[in-house]
Amino acid sequence: MRIFKVIILFVIISGLAFWALSCQTIKSLSGPKTTLVITPAETFLSPALIKKPVTFKGSGFNPKEMVTVEMVLPPGLKMKGVKEGEDVGIAFATADENGNFTAAMAPTATLNWFFQVGWTPLLRPNFKAAKPIPPGVYKIKATGLDSDKIASSTLKIVPPPKKKK
Repeated sequence: MRIFKVIILFVIISGLAFWALSCQTIKSLSGPKTTLVITPAETFLSPALIKKPVTFKGSGFNPKEMVTVEMVLPPGLKMKGVKEGEDVGIAFATADENGNFTAAMAPTATLNWFFQVGWTPLLRPNFKAAKPIPPGVYKIKATGLDSDKIASSTLKIVPPPKKKK
């Protein structure tokens, strides 16, 4: 009977030790919290976004990991070439050795997704065919392609300022 108690005690202690170690492993796998900062956090659509684009800074991703930045389209917002429920890729970057990244929207991304311009046969933007996205708050998410870590933030598109008379 005494040997039985020793065996049970050994199994319980071993189980507790295994549980404690596995919790530490899970905690270390999760790593630091991911963050995403958008600059500017609020803007209106203007040609100035081509010269000074919206930028994204993130942290908490795996070292040297490719990160995509996507705009989550709200229900009802239609974009040419994008199926309903899909997100739109607006930037990408590779995280540095510390898991940080910086990315900016390329001019073509700004023209295609914010202004929704048409394109001429000579591949010039056709602003006459533009259908800019409406003002609103848009969810932006950054996803690590290896780790599947996600950071999110919002970008507010406001109406353009009224012209002074």
